[in-house]
Amino acid sequence: MLLALDLATQTGICFGAADTGEVPTLEHFRLPSTGDEVGRFLAAFEDRINALLERVQPALIVFEAPVLPRAKWNPASKKVEGGVSILTTRKLQGLAGELERIAYRGGLECAEVQPAQAKQALTGKGNAKKPDMVRACRAFGLEPHTYTQAGEDASDEADAFGIWLCALRLRHPKVAGHWDPINFARRDAA
Repeated sequence: MLLALDLATQTGICFGAADTGEVPTLEHFRLPSTGDEVGRFLAAFEDRINALLERVQPALIVFEAPVLPRAKWNPASKKVEGGVSILTTRKLQGLAGELERIAYRGGLECAEVQPAQAKQALTGKGNAKKPDMVRACRAFGLEPHTYTQAGEDASDEADAFGIWLCALRLRHPKVAGHWDPINFARRDAA
């Protein structure tokens, strides 16, 4: 069983057997708003992950490396915009560290993929945007939970599916062709 996670306050989840050809399961959970209480935030994450691991029983856990958006100069507003706070940084990095600690203690293999790898695996483009990820996920016959971000569809579940595909292709290359979008579309049409 392969478990893929898009770590965030709303964590996207994708799990399924790599070699059966069955469509994986998509889920998500939302962590509580804890303000500046990072310990409480990470404890809530630990509880959710431990319950998930007990239910799914993965052989491999794969997560997307935390990305911290950099601040950029906006020439129109003449301001620096889009940076993240130290608190957000602590929480995002903390989720990755907590997951690796839990996996280590449980004797589970845990690996990290870069966001561009997950995007490439799902859409064919390493710089795909959130709506591209949602559309590509739907092309596989999945219906990820979506929300609106910056006026566009986004989905942590679709991102988790991209992570799952990336891991599947790296670890199970003999079955990877089954998950090529062209082959998947042909299989559904039959």
